[in-house]
Parts: sequence; C-alpha cells; structure tokens
Amino acid sequence: MSQPESHAGDNLALKAFAPAAELFVLKPWISLLALLADWGLIAGAFVGAALWPHPLTYLLAALVIARSQLALAVIMHESAHGVLLRQQRLNDLLGQLLAAGPLFLSMQTYRAGHLKHHRDPMVHDDPVIAVFGLGDYPLPRGQLVRRLLADACAVGYFISAFRFARGDYRAIMPKVDKSPGYMAWEVCSMLASNALLFGLLAWSGHPWLYLGLWLLPAITLLPLLGRVRAIMEHAGLPVSTDQSQNARSIVQANWQTFLFGPHAIHYHIEHHLYVRMPFYHLHAVHRQLRARQLLPEGNLYGGYMGVLRDVSYPTPASDHDAAT
Repeated sequence: MSQPESHAGDNLALKAFAPAAELFVLKPWISLLALLADWGLIAGAFVGAALWPHPLTYLLAALVIARSQLALAVIMHESAHGVLLRQQRLNDLLGQLLAAGPLFLSMQTYRAGHLKHHRDPMVHDDPVIAVFGLGDYPLPRGQLVRRLLADACAVGYFISAFRFARGDYRAIMPKVDKSPGYMAWEVCSMLASNALLFGLLAWSGHPWLYLGLWLLPAITLLPLLGRVRAIMEHAGLPVSTDQSQNARSIVQANWQTFLFGPHAIHYHIEHHLYVRMPFYHLHAVHRQLRARQLLPEGNLYGGYMGVLRDVSYPTPASDHDAAT
C-alpha cells in the first residue's frame, strides 16, 4: 500500500521519514467506539442533571456536554478527511447524521473549507484563520481574555453568525456544489437528530434540558473550547510549506486535552503532516517523530494554558488606563 506524502515542504529530513504503513490503516471499530463514548457522555450528563438537580450539577453537565459537542466536531473532522469509515458514502452519512447534524453543521461545507486550510495554513485566505481570528497573535492578554469571555457569554457566537450571514467569508470559503436533494438531506439530518434528542428529553419529563444543556452550551462553552483549541493549533505561527512549523502539538493526553483536544486532535503537527492518518494513530507517529528529533521543540507543549500564555503578553499600562 502506498503511503500519502507528508506536508513537509523543503524539510528534507522530515520528508525522508516514512511512518509505518499500518499507521494509515483504518480501524472503523475504534471510530465507532469513540462516537459511542461521546454520545454516552452526553447521555450520562443529561441523566445526572435530571436525577440530581442542582446548579453545580447543571454546570458540570453543561461542561461535559460542551466538551462532547467538541468531540463530535472532531468526529466530523475525521469524516471530512475520509478516515472515519472505509466506505466513502457511509463515512459521509455517519459523519453528517451523528456528528455534524446534531450541531446544525454541514459536513460537506466544513470539508471544503477545512481541506483548503490544509493546503496553505496561515495564508491570508485560510478559512480557519479567518473564522477563528487567528491572524493577529500575539496580542495583549487583556484582549485575549475579552475574546474568551465573549465566547463564554455567547457574544462571540452571535458575532460569528452575523459575519457568516453578512457574507464576510464568502470570498475565502470554497463553493460547494450540492444538489437540492442533498441540501434537503443535510437539513433533515439536523432537524431529525435534534428532534430525537428533544423528544427523548421530553419523554423523560425534562424537555427544558434540551435548551439549557444542549443549545446553551453550544453557543457559549463550545465556542470557548473551540477557540482555545484553535489558538493552540495555529495562532501566531508563520506561513510555511513545512507544516511542522505552523502547527503545535500537546505532547501527552491530560485533563486539558480531554476538554480542548478530544480524539487526539491535540497532536496537530502530526495531523497536518499526515492528513490521511486516523486520529488513533497520531500518538504513535508523534513518538516516532519526536524520537528522531523531527518535531520543532518550540511548537511542543504540555498543555493549552502554556500556549495561551505564549501567544499573549501583558496588557500595556497605557491600554489599561485608557480602558478605565
């Protein structure tokens, strides 16, 4: 089996490294178990909130659900790369119905923009950089905090939705050719999955949990988690054909990666180098690359908080005085 070429640009040492062929082999049962675990966490959070109604229980449940929504987005990401299941039609079906649809997203639209991002990360018309506003890092720490608070309060979500509706990203987002039937199927997947979730909660006597613990986290905590994840991956890094230089990785799974980097998306250098490698093999290729000193040490971190510190700097006193 031929192996996909890495996105190593002119890095000859990295280009010469060839991961073991089995690291590109899909194991769909792992993806399906991961998807089942995501929905299991969501179900457990709803059950906990229903059985033990308390503000702290609701807060914990909202955090778990938002994290699991981010995990579903990563499953959509795997589907967009065609590495969720071997059969492409089934890969797309499952990615839309059980991952993208419940989040009111189109996997095909996401795929077009995301694959463009992989071709030329950090360039001026990179959709990921534009949508997440990653082009102006490093920035004052106060400004970073305001962005994160705006996400946590849903302000960031509505600003982003307004910009999409206004067409701010129309010039940089690739056009996706969809038939009316396919667009109807996408809308049906969104409505059906959410109707099923609402129906189950209503049947159990807790319909309000759909609003409070599904929709509300989706416009507050999920954008917050997603922004932190995106900042870690690319903020403040240069344009380079060697994509080990314009991405970062968290070197080991921990509580921060559970929240911000589910399904090994925190091995982001490795993902950019080998886009056809499924998430469950990224840890293995990370170990191999690091053992051969092929990863830029400055782009390797132990957690997300260290990245947030490095992509921001203390707010100048003059800015603070002006704000007050």
